Amino acid sequence: MTVALLGYVVRFADPAVLGLLLALPILVALALRRRRHRGDGLLFSSVGLLPPGGRPWRARLRPVLPALRVAALVLAIIALARPQVVRASQVPAEGIDIVVALDVSGSMSSPDFGNGETRIAAVKHVVHDFVGELTNDRVGLVVFGSEALVLSPLTLDHAVVQKMADPLQPDGTLVGGATAIGTGLATALNVLRDSAARSKVVILLTDGENNTGTITPIDAAKAAKLLGVRLYTIGAVPAAERQSGAVEVDEALMREMAQSTGGRYFAASDESALRQIYAEIAQLERSRVGLRTQSASYDDVMAPFLLGGVLLLLLESVVSLGVLRRAP
Repeated sequence: MTVALLGYVVRFADPAVLGLLLALPILVALALRRRRHRGDGLLFSSVGLLPPGGRPWRARLRPVLPALRVAALVLAIIALARPQVVRASQVPAEGIDIVVALDVSGSMSSPDFGNGETRIAAVKHVVHDFVGELTNDRVGLVVFGSEALVLSPLTLDHAVVQKMADPLQPDGTLVGGATAIGTGLATALNVLRDSAARSKVVILLTDGENNTGTITPIDAAKAAKLLGVRLYTIGAVPAAERQSGAVEVDEALMREMAQSTGGRYFAASDESALRQIYAEIAQLERSRVGLRTQSASYDDVMAPFLLGGVLLLLLESVVSLGVLRRAP
C-alpha cells in the first residue's frame, strides 16, 4: 500500500494494522457515552454558592485531553504499520557503449591548462571522474599519438579503466609523439565493432591537428557514421592560444567530423570547462536512450510517528495532572 505524503511516496510494510484506525471512532463513542452516564459532580446547597461567569476556562479546555489521546493512538497505529519512504533509482533504459580516445602526444605535457596545470593532468582528472560516475554503461579506453593503442576494451569494470588512465604520460613511450587523429578514431571504432548497444559513442580529445597516420580523420568519421557510432570531438585549446589566435586544433575539421555522425564539437580551455563538457555529453546520451526505474529502496520512517505518539501521551498526562487537574 503506497500513498503520497508531503511530496514523498510512502508505503506501509504492514498495511493491515491500519485497520485499527476504524476502531477509533467506536472507542471514542463508547468513552463519551460512559462519561455522560458516570454522574460525577459535587452537591451544593444553593446555586448561589457557585462562582459567577459560567464555565471556567479549565472546563472549556478539558476536551483537548481526549483529543490528544486519540491523536497519540493514531500516530502509534501508523508507526505499527511500518511506514517507509520509497526511493526509486533512475538509470539508462539500455547501457551505452563508450570509447574514450585520448591524445597523448608530446604537446599534452604543456602546463597551460589553467593555473599551471598540464593538459594531460586535467584530462586524466576529468576522465577518472567521468568513468567513475557511469552505472551500467560499458567503457573502453584508447590512446593515440603517432600510433594508437587499446588500453582497455569495453568493460563494466570502470575501476580498471580508471587505473589504466591514471598513469598516462605524454612522453612518447606508448604511441609516439605525433598526432594521428584518424588512426586514433579508427582504433576506437574497432573496439565498438561488435557492439549491439542502442547507443555507441566515441569521445575523442586532442590538442593538435592531424599530422601523421595512413587513415585520414574524415575517412574515419565516415566509418563511424556507417557503424552507427556517434562521435563527440573535444579540442583542448588553452586560453592563451585562443587569445593569440594561434589555435593548434583544426576546429573546423573536428566540427565536421562530429556533425557528420550526429555528434558535436566542444572546445575546453581548462579542467573546469572540460568537466562540464564530459557531463553534457553523458546527459545527451542518457536523454537519447531514455530512463526507466530499475529498483526501489525503502527507508523506514516509523520512528517519528512513534515518538510523536509518545510525546502526545506525555503532554496529555502533564496537562491532566497540572492546569486541567480534576477534583476527586
